[in-house]
Amino acid sequence: MVTLLLGFIFSTTIAMTAYAKRSLNDSGAMMAIMLGTIIYGAAGWFAFLYLILFFLSSTVLGRFAKEKKPSNRNGFQVFANGGLAALFAVLHFFYNSDLYYILFFLSVTISASDTWSSEIGRLSKKLPRHIFTYKVMQAGLSGGVTLLGFFGSILASIIFALLSWIVLNNFFVVLLVAGFGILGSIIDSMLGTIQVKYLNEGNVSEDRTEASEVASGVRWLSNNLVNFFANLFTILLFVVFYTGL
Repeated sequence: MVTLLLGFIFSTTIAMTAYAKRSLNDSGAMMAIMLGTIIYGAAGWFAFLYLILFFLSSTVLGRFAKEKKPSNRNGFQVFANGGLAALFAVLHFFYNSDLYYILFFLSVTISASDTWSSEIGRLSKKLPRHIFTYKVMQAGLSGGVTLLGFFGSILASIIFALLSWIVLNNFFVVLLVAGFGILGSIIDSMLGTIQVKYLNEGNVSEDRTEASEVASGVRWLSNNLVNFFANLFTILLFVVFYTGL
């Protein structure tokens, strides 16, 4: 109970600060408090700090975006990036399995790799290219990749994997976390090619308004679901690979 209380206090403090800075909206703050409390209570302070480092680094990188608009992440966005990590923290608590502990760090690393790729990629002076056809495409649309964005993915995966080494204490596993973190970002871009995109006043974007029309992609497949499924698929591939060794 003490760890849950500490998790709630720390999570609330951080979430309310993010809410005040408009990095989270009301549902985003509530979801962040819930996930933070669960992770602190189930996996301890290091796992909690690991997740917070992801959210803080993502927020800081977002400040460098050309638009420089407050992110105002909602509850679904927060869950898409931290929900699986919280699940593995709980499973580790109940079953005390090293695999679930590894999957916690992998899930956060995948989210960090994808987010850093997107945020750093926005700074590229060159237009992104379609991940399958390599044709130049409009900036800001999922499915496009840049060399700078790929560098961001690698950088995030290496940094977060090395941090996980502090508690995982297994260099081979850390290498796998880094490698599958990068793979998760690539899978996210692949899924992004079929993500729903809208036509708004003649312009294609991923923002939906009342006047929006579907321009392409699977109607129900939003960016948040792409993030969630990319994380899930990568973890399943890791489990198959890791348990088959």
